[in-house]
Amino acid sequence: MATLKIIRKRISSVKNTQKITKAMKMVAAAKLRRAQTALYKARPYGRHLSRLLLKVSANVSRESHPFFNIPEQQQKSVNVVVISSDKGLCGGFNSNLLRKVHSYISLDLKHYSRVSLRVVGRKGRDFFRAKKVGIDQELAGLGEKPLYEDALKLAHEILESYLRGEFSSLYLAFNSFKSAISQEVQIRQILPLELSQTESVETLSQDVIFEPSPDEMFSALLPKALASEIYLAFLESQASELGARMSAMENATNNAKEMIGLLTLQYNRVRQAAITKELMDIVNGAESLK
Repeated sequence: MATLKIIRKRISSVKNTQKITKAMKMVAAAKLRRAQTALYKARPYGRHLSRLLLKVSANVSRESHPFFNIPEQQQKSVNVVVISSDKGLCGGFNSNLLRKVHSYISLDLKHYSRVSLRVVGRKGRDFFRAKKVGIDQELAGLGEKPLYEDALKLAHEILESYLRGEFSSLYLAFNSFKSAISQEVQIRQILPLELSQTESVETLSQDVIFEPSPDEMFSALLPKALASEIYLAFLESQASELGARMSAMENATNNAKEMIGLLTLQYNRVRQAAITKELMDIVNGAESLK
């Protein structure tokens, strides 16, 4: 049975942990507000840029661009960009994403002869290393404020690899931000572009005059649109991570409070038992003297 000294030390330890988790929750909540503001400002830009790209792509010669749908027999390899976090203590934020990506690669992408990964974040890198899955590129330490320049650089590298024929399809996997307590894992195909999307906006661009030509505009817009897509995924992931961390730290704080209550109850019971034992010893000693 635990002594009073041990129980007191445990209560003190849990209280210190509770202070840390409460502080981490407050820090995550403050950062989440800024991350949400950045995300909500970036979403309209990304949406309109993607719509503009689709308008232009409805007027380009699809035979001259390798970015549209290609026959299945030519789809030999696939590249997956996985956006995880550098830090832990954020609940199931990383584990849910990485398990789903691993399952998606094993089942939905098994018809590809080769699957290559570009992993953002140390948690994703460590996960796939442990699973002995090859990683072509690792991007860690981007910081808590992802920059558009990082996304633009990654977009250019991806497009150059795509044009060299290193892979025939590109997927983007990340946590989409729904609310502070809700994140949804998304695995989205980015390249090649879906014909159904471009055909749906074809009627919108019939009366538009392009200067320079649609092909030139498409070539100029594609890297920016891909960078915008990646940057928006960075922001979605950042907001999701902070929301998950805030929720996890709140649960940890509540659990610590509950544990302190249980330990205090145990402490009082042990103390009461010790007092009762001492009283019984005194009474027995008094009785023996009579």
